[in-house]
Order: sequence, then C-alpha cells, then structure tokens
Amino acid sequence: MSQDLRRLERTFTIRNLCVEFKVTPRALRFYEDKGLLYPAREGMNRVYNHRDRARLQLILRGKRVGLSLSEIREILDLYDENDGGAAQMAKSLKKFRERIAALEAQREDIDGAIEQLRGGCERMERQLSEIRPDLLPQADDYDQVLRARLDGTPDAAHTA
Repeated sequence: MSQDLRRLERTFTIRNLCVEFKVTPRALRFYEDKGLLYPAREGMNRVYNHRDRARLQLILRGKRVGLSLSEIREILDLYDENDGGAAQMAKSLKKFRERIAALEAQREDIDGAIEQLRGGCERMERQLSEIRPDLLPQADDYDQVLRARLDGTPDAAHTA
C-alpha cells in the first residue's frame, strides 16, 4: 500500500488535533462553524481526515501571522483548484506581502513611540533631578516594580 493511500485513510479525533496543535475543542468547533473545517461524523463524534488536519495547520499559521479568518478562507478555498496549487500560492503570496507591509508599518510606529517615551523619560529625569532629586529613587523603584510585574516576577518592594 502506498504512503499516499495510508495518509488518506488516517483519521484524527478532536482530542488528537487539540493535543497536536495546542488548541481547544471550542476553537475547532468555531472553525467548523465558520466553514473552515469539515469533519465527518460518527454518531456524535467528529472525525477529521488528513485534509482537515492540513487545513487546521494553515488556519493556525494564518492566524499567527495576523491574517483574518476571511483571508484564510480565501486561501483555503483555492485548494481545490486543479492547477497544482498555483492559485492558492498566488493568493497567499499577495496576502503575505500585504501583512509584511502592515507589520513593518507597525514596527515603525512602535519604534517611534518607544523613542518618544525615552525622550520624555530623559526630560523628566533631568527636570526631577533639578527640582526634586529626592524623588528620583522613588521613580526608579516604581520602574523596577513595573518591570517585575511585566516579567511576572515578584518585585523586591513587596517581598522584603
């Protein structure tokens, strides 16, 4: 029996896919409700085939890079074209380039915001050192508390 035929016969339970892809059953049912997955039914149980598994993998990759579910659907719907996947690749390429441009713009916005905040911190530190230098250590303590919270570690002020 060829490798392709064995692959076609392989099925997956909702639990199999949840464990493999670290998603919840609710997420799989949501993708099914949105028409992105089409599992078969055996009684009350959903049975996923290799195609459903591949579609789930593409859905999760698309979400990870910020594609909307409608964009993911557009790409998935081209899977059945008899063109060796060319239409799907062309659509994916267009969507990926659009996401790259959007993410690069976001990165520029974030870099600009960080620079503005750093500049504001430097100005306030200078002014504070001139008018109330006694408050600078408190500002540093506050900064350490915030950093500890963001890192998820207990801060020194509350553990002492």
